[in-house]
Amino acid sequence: MDKQQLLNELSQVSTPESLQQRYQTYLGKKGTITLAFKTMSDLSPDERKEKWQVLSALKTALETAYAEKEQQFSLKEINELLEKELVDISLPGKKLDQGYYNLLVKTRREMENIAQSMGFIVELGTEVVSKFENFEAVNIPITHPATEMHDTIYLEQKDDRGENYVLRTHTSSAQNYIIRKHGVPIKAVLPGRCYRFDEMDATHDTMFYQLEGVYIDKNISIANFKNVITTFLSATLKKQVEVRMRPGFFPFVEPGFEIDARYEYIDPKTGKKQLSKWLELLWAGMIHPNVLKNAGVDPREGWTGFAFGIGINRVTAMKYGIKDIRYFTNGDLRFTKSFT
Repeated sequence: MDKQQLLNELSQVSTPESLQQRYQTYLGKKGTITLAFKTMSDLSPDERKEKWQVLSALKTALETAYAEKEQQFSLKEINELLEKELVDISLPGKKLDQGYYNLLVKTRREMENIAQSMGFIVELGTEVVSKFENFEAVNIPITHPATEMHDTIYLEQKDDRGENYVLRTHTSSAQNYIIRKHGVPIKAVLPGRCYRFDEMDATHDTMFYQLEGVYIDKNISIANFKNVITTFLSATLKKQVEVRMRPGFFPFVEPGFEIDARYEYIDPKTGKKQLSKWLELLWAGMIHPNVLKNAGVDPREGWTGFAFGIGINRVTAMKYGIKDIRYFTNGDLRFTKSFT
């Protein structure tokens, strides 16, 4: 076997498969060189020494050449992959920052999920509404002080009646729209942003989140409302709450209530069960007949219902012990990440 000829043949191999085949032909278990080593036992000592040196030199040369050729094919494959994928797959990956929900969004989604589990649908409405939707449709007289500039933010654009659109001051502005869209009976919650011209401080902002609840069916009573709101608040606050209903005036409901809640907790100092103070959480009441009429529903046919509005900012602040609601919207990621 001519060493130079074998090396030349090896250098001309063009595929990894051909290289492996040639390796097995000469250096494999049944290869020519391997079998040649096994036949030396029949030779004299001098012939065996001479042939051993020749075969060893040939084997070493072929193994070295084979390893170099194998490395060439490996580098070629890597370069082809790099050109095709335009990414160096051997480099370590880059760690991506994890996103975080704003606390208001987190609480809002939790409340939506709870409402849906109770059979309510979720609607959003619009933040830009007409004066009719924001006031008249929910039985607020157009002469009410809330319609003045010191409470309501007006836009330059005008509606079909020639009146300026407003940024909704409460999610109740969507009641007329949602009742007309889905008809009755209906169970819906309407979460979203509301706007009022107000001084910003630890407890007030020009933009805040509310969640409106609307339930209309035949012969709905106050007892139905109390059961629904107790279940909803208990699930939202993750505590079994006790509800107190105080009379309150709101133009869009009759009778109207201010809803307080308290719950049992373990006093960290004494280790004993204590009742929290009464916390004012929301307004509510039985939907005013005028609101039903404005939405095309005849209360004389037995349709009644209730509505409630709860401040998502207030619930979130209560759940997480936040003293200043400006933390929710100041964009400080340290605050958001601390509640993940």
